[in-house]
Amino acid sequence: MQVHTALLFVLLLVFVLLPDDVSTRGGRGGGGRSGGRSGGSRGGSRGGGSRGRFRSTTRRSGPKITKFTPIKAKSARSPVIVRQTRIGSRSQLFTGVVAGYFLHRYLLSNAPVYRVGFPVYGSYVKVPTNRAVRLSSEEERLLDTNGDFCLGKSSQKRSLRRGIDGNLVELYTTLTYKARENTTEFHGVNNTVSLEDIKEKGFVVTTRARYNVIIVDDSRCTQVEKKVEGTMVQMYETNPNGAS
Repeated sequence: MQVHTALLFVLLLVFVLLPDDVSTRGGRGGGGRSGGRSGGSRGGSRGGGSRGRFRSTTRRSGPKITKFTPIKAKSARSPVIVRQTRIGSRSQLFTGVVAGYFLHRYLLSNAPVYRVGFPVYGSYVKVPTNRAVRLSSEEERLLDTNGDFCLGKSSQKRSLRRGIDGNLVELYTTLTYKARENTTEFHGVNNTVSLEDIKEKGFVVTTRARYNVIIVDDSRCTQVEKKVEGTMVQMYETNPNGAS
């Protein structure tokens, strides 16, 4: 009887403990699978991070500067190379058309730049070697014998009468250096006005031609006045920053 009772007790104990043991093993197994997935996820994350860190970037470089690349003007004093300049012609000392009043201020991007020299109605302005001048403005006026506007401030271009060259009685030219504010005077036709070497400094050249006849039809005009302002700048043969 005691043996039978003990056997029943053992069977009952096995029956009670068996589900807990299976559940425990299943939980461990599930945890293992979950851990595997988690580990895979972490591995994938590390892999993605690695790819992100090693992603290459492309940098854009500016245009290559050669010895013939123009120097960009950042101010009126910016230097130039020879290819950015022109030589003014002596054959253009006198123009055939003049406005009653005209004032043009140049932008840096389109300002005329001269080397050697340039004409200003009746006079030729000479530029020193290795220098150029960048014009900032040009102004012209038609005047009567009293020096007053003869056509008002009309910007319309008017043709000068032909054959008036022999009636030119006076050509008066002045040169002013802005830094010093002193003025030099020149008299006579076809004068050569030589600029001093005033690198990066400004100047003004004004000419006034006086005739003894009316020079524009249906007007009282007897004088032409022309004024130019500019800055002397350094001129290089080629771009000093360019590749050889």
